[in-house]
Amino acid sequence: METVQNQSVLITGASSGIGFELARLFARDNYHIIMVAHHVDKLDHAAWQLQSEFSNVRLNTIAIDLSKDDAPNRLFDHVQQQGWQINVLVNNAGFGEFGLFTESNLEKELAMIHLNIISLVHLTKLFLPRLLNQGSGKILQVGSVASFTPTPLQAVYGATKSFILSFSEALQEELKDSPVSVTILCPPATDTNFFNVAGAQNSKIAQGDLATPEEVAATAYKALLAGDKRAVPTFKAKIQVAQSSILPDALNATLMHKQSEETTKPKKASAKKANAATATSPGLDLPAANTPAPTTRKRSAKSTTVTNLDAAVALDPAVAATGTVAENLTGTTLETTPAPATKPKRSTKKSQ
Repeated sequence: METVQNQSVLITGASSGIGFELARLFARDNYHIIMVAHHVDKLDHAAWQLQSEFSNVRLNTIAIDLSKDDAPNRLFDHVQQQGWQINVLVNNAGFGEFGLFTESNLEKELAMIHLNIISLVHLTKLFLPRLLNQGSGKILQVGSVASFTPTPLQAVYGATKSFILSFSEALQEELKDSPVSVTILCPPATDTNFFNVAGAQNSKIAQGDLATPEEVAATAYKALLAGDKRAVPTFKAKIQVAQSSILPDALNATLMHKQSEETTKPKKASAKKANAATATSPGLDLPAANTPAPTTRKRSAKSTTVTNLDAAVALDPAVAATGTVAENLTGTTLETTPAPATKPKRSTKKSQ
């Protein structure tokens, strides 16, 4: 597997969880990273973490709510205005909803369909032709082990992930003789804030043996760069996928229903879950209920300059010196996040 350097990657849902860990892997290999998520403060904190670890990485963050109709177009237009040539697209943003369909939140489920499906298709539609015109490119679509089986108590979420699998496999066939590869990531239940956002924190599956965002991202990254069609992290997840193809759907649905039921056992303590700020697919870029405010800090002075960044607004001098800029596309204008004053000690705990 060759390391591709000095190229650009756009990652949605990049402020925490699997998306953030993917950004770390791309930063390690010197990609220009464009991190996209809903909340500018979470993005700013995630960008500071990356800039602290990889002082020379060229990094931009864009805050935008991709569940809105015009969001993919506005994001794409902004990327084009900056002159950024995207080489890798990572469609990672997404979230879930837990409960009986007759009792679950319709508004939340419609937003989920919009983010998990419509936004993913829209962004793929916008960026894929440019990748083909460039003569090379890679796309990572984040599905789930839930892509392969009916998922009672998460009926709409599982259906959105099944769509991603079917859509992406069709693209793989269409693109088989092209210079662009599509990889589908199918992670198992992962230790992010997904279950809290979905309201499934007391389910049996949330109490079980969860994969870590780091191991999921590592598997995805290796498969993406190799041009593999599918990435299924962990042996347990591979068994789940194999089982879903052998057993009848009705039996798979029954087994999944039992796994998803709520348990009366006390919730396991998890430092990772306690510190999670947002969820990325399979989760949502929303704040956790008790998320602490990001600590104030200053930027690294060793990072890449903004020589090739033609920002739409005047940058704060402290930000312009680093090449780290957060554009807020949720409003009618672009807003640059100011750089805070002091830098805390970096935590030795793993990022979420």
